[in-house]
Amino acid sequence: MPIGGKRWTVQDRYGNSIYLTQKQWEHIIAPTNHPEMVDYEGHLKETLRLGRRRQEPLNPRKYRYVRYFDDLPDGSNHTVAIVLFRFDMDGNGRIVENNFVATAFFKHIRLKGSKG
Repeated sequence: MPIGGKRWTVQDRYGNSIYLTQKQWEHIIAPTNHPEMVDYEGHLKETLRLGRRRQEPLNPRKYRYVRYFDDLPDGSNHTVAIVLFRFDMDGNGRIVENNFVATAFFKHIRLKGSKG
């Protein structure tokens, strides 16, 4: 496992670094959560890099990233990632980003102009 438990880090289209820990990945793909995500980690990365982002109105540090895919299981057509934006202090006393994936899942979102 990578140092600090980070599985990987990507940059979103706004320049923010976002990471996924091994622990959170295991939480996401657990049988009681979203085990269907296990083969779609690449889709999660792409959602973070290129997807639409919306800030949650009741928690301004929480963002929902969404991206359309046409190859998802069970009638789903979007990958959704919930990211928490935080700040920490590094060993030199500098403030650094600490933005991480809290969860991810598939969802069916009706496309504009469609009836399904």
